[in-house]
Amino acid sequence: MGRREVTAAATLALAMAVACSGAATSSERSAPAASASSSASAPLPTLPILRHVRTGAGPIGITSAFGSIWVVNSEFRVNDRGSVTRIDPANGSVLATIRVGAVPLEVGAAAGSVWVSNSEDASVSRIDPGTNVVVATIDVCNAPEGLAGTPGSVWVVCEDDDTVGLIDPATDRMMQTVDVGLSPRFALAAFGSVWVSNFVEGSVSRIDPLARKVVATIDVESGPQLMVATSDGVWVSNTDAPAVQRIDQRSNAVAATLEDTGTTPDGLVEFDGAVWVASDSGPQLHRIDPTNATVDRPWPIADQGTISANQLLIAVDGAFWIPLFNHGEVVQVEPPVVR
Repeated sequence: MGRREVTAAATLALAMAVACSGAATSSERSAPAASASSSASAPLPTLPILRHVRTGAGPIGITSAFGSIWVVNSEFRVNDRGSVTRIDPANGSVLATIRVGAVPLEVGAAAGSVWVSNSEDASVSRIDPGTNVVVATIDVCNAPEGLAGTPGSVWVVCEDDDTVGLIDPATDRMMQTVDVGLSPRFALAAFGSVWVSNFVEGSVSRIDPLARKVVATIDVESGPQLMVATSDGVWVSNTDAPAVQRIDQRSNAVAATLEDTGTTPDGLVEFDGAVWVASDSGPQLHRIDPTNATVDRPWPIADQGTISANQLLIAVDGAFWIPLFNHGEVVQVEPPVVR
């Protein structure tokens, strides 16, 4: 969790939780989009919310897998154990609520299962999507957070150990760890590699999953968090900078830096030919146009202030789904029409 309120040794890791190749260099900065400046003096209209779905307390992690939306409820200071809410995206109905470990943060799908990192008890829960039952609880390293799957492996980021753990889905055991940078947060599997954002160090580690070692360390702006891959490379949000950057996967170097992406850019998703950024404040959405490296204005979603957790989002069936940490719900949002 980025701005963690508590956590000396995994008490809480509530993780705070696209420009074309050659379109901009690391020294070039994006100019404010015309639409943003023209609307600065007038209140911005909020995007239509299509559904409100109640979850557990402190919803934070979210993913789409096995025909459902899975939302992690940290339930910090509410219950000894957190939970996962499974939602039908077609009608917003809650299909199941599944108890997991203490202060869960992130969720991912790999090896036919749903995996949840439990930050306070140094474990990962494995859920069978056919039965909605936790079939394994795996001891891992300290303060687990981000998750990523590669063939035959599940990778879990352990913030307090400055490592990434490698879980074997065949045995449900952590096989080994790989050292990365200071205070790692999130992981992404893309371009045949595992990418890890190191929040305190201001870098991204690239791991060869076969060799199980770091093959490149890329310096980025302050406070890297969420990442998303497009055909142009790996995009990373830097909440402290604040900025969003694109890493060229061929050169392992920053190829674009865009600063007009909100005061605390965090969650990233590729949708409709663009990269969308969710900020921790509001939240609000910004749109990055990969063809000209410009950023379209903020679109407000809600008014929950600035959260002390990560603001994630996903895109499913033409709509955004966004957890609202302070409101105990996830909302389905209609994307804006961009001309």
